[in-house]
Amino acid sequence: MKAHLLHNPKAGDKDHSENELKKQITAHGFRCIYSNVKKDWIKELTPDTDFVIIAGGDGTVRKVILEFLNGKAADKRYPIALLPMGTANNISRSLNLRDDAEHIIESWHQQHMQKFDVGRIAGFHEEMFFLEGFGFGVFPVLMAAMKQLEEPEEPEEKMKMALETLHDVIDDYTARECRLEIDGVDHSGKYLMVEVMNIRSIGPGLTLNADAAVGDGEMEVILLGEDKRKGFAAYIRDRITSAADKDYDLPVIKGKSIKISWEDEHAHIDDELIKAGKGKSYIVSILKRELDFLVPA
Repeated sequence: MKAHLLHNPKAGDKDHSENELKKQITAHGFRCIYSNVKKDWIKELTPDTDFVIIAGGDGTVRKVILEFLNGKAADKRYPIALLPMGTANNISRSLNLRDDAEHIIESWHQQHMQKFDVGRIAGFHEEMFFLEGFGFGVFPVLMAAMKQLEEPEEPEEKMKMALETLHDVIDDYTARECRLEIDGVDHSGKYLMVEVMNIRSIGPGLTLNADAAVGDGEMEVILLGEDKRKGFAAYIRDRITSAADKDYDLPVIKGKSIKISWEDEHAHIDDELIKAGKGKSYIVSILKRELDFLVPA
């Protein structure tokens, strides 16, 4: 089988260099073509490729997949394999890709596919897509705060800094009015956070949507109200002091069509901080074309 490796050379360590990755992949019997995602990889894709490998973190995965969704990369629908090399790796974790690279690569021979929904947002100047989530409140504020800080290089220290910053944000953030309609039912109110999620975890590896099924054709809306502020802050404090990956239960409402507006300009789409229109309504739905990921059986 012919695989095309799309690699972020800045992700991971020396074991994740171009030569080492190609050596690992070809050792398992795959033909491997290499492209650097920082360059014009789109022109290097060929129709005879059997599947595409994305090696990097969540940002790299999103960047590559958007090129396919926008039709810039190719008309062919390639199966996608992931080699997680980021800090949080929320997308890979949602696909249960927790083994080392050797086990993940070996599993590609099984050709076991997992359908993966893509969220679509109407209301911006152009149609927008998300793999992880679209939300308002404390997480966009966290992302803005992190941009002002000098982040450490070590992933563990980077995660700890993000959690400590999030704890401060939760303490200080004023709940905002949100007009929210899920499948025609009104859920409006004041919230510290509203997240329309497609996967289990968000931000610095926080599992807030443990029962998420990435290919069920529905999204989960996670709500954090004023009554949950102290409990959520305590959970974040516990994550700072403990390495254990614990889940946290917040109210979850499943839906296929979501109408949302927020009385603040902070918003995010996946790991991208965006400026939303204050009080402007957005319509969120599932794109009819889902993705196919290669995952262990």
